[in-house]
Amino acid sequence: MIEATGLKWILTIVFAGTGFFCVYRCLRQGPVTSRFGDVLHAAMCAGMVAMVWPATMSFARLPQLALFGFAAAWFVVATARGAAHGGRWHPGYHAVMMAAMAWMVFAMPRAMVGSGAATTMDMPGMEGMAMALPSAGGGVPADVVVVALVLASVFCLAGLAFLARAIDGVRVALPPVRTAGWGADALMGLGTTVMLLAMV
Repeated sequence: MIEATGLKWILTIVFAGTGFFCVYRCLRQGPVTSRFGDVLHAAMCAGMVAMVWPATMSFARLPQLALFGFAAAWFVVATARGAAHGGRWHPGYHAVMMAAMAWMVFAMPRAMVGSGAATTMDMPGMEGMAMALPSAGGGVPADVVVVALVLASVFCLAGLAFLARAIDGVRVALPPVRTAGWGADALMGLGTTVMLLAMV
């Protein structure tokens, strides 16, 4: 996964910032479906921050899988009903993103082992100390590489599209929250792209 400490902090700030924005937008008046969607987005951002730091990636994997699986299904229903802000395609995009989150939680251990990431082993009689051991992985599994690259392409293109919308929103003085929402979508898409590329 990501080894550069500076990039880890940049991604942490990006996902934490977008998460706080989702919480802020949730607290504003709006449809219940949009508010609930913002809660799910905030949870996604928290999950992405956890993925950035290796020490937390094994935390509550099953609850994360259940949460993001439910979130993907919820956005699929919202897409079918047209019951979310941004038009019908917008919740559909977020359904794909939540499904990708669930896949990342599931596939991350395989990607880390295959990439040769170091593991630690406690030494008998030496409490509090650990020895780094190389993994026996022979490369990241091909299916993980293919899925990660396809998803990275999708989210990179979507992130750039949302960024263009946000810039246009500033240019024509659209409501600040709407413009900031597109900016948050852009950051989430591009940040997720970096995380996916780090898996390969």
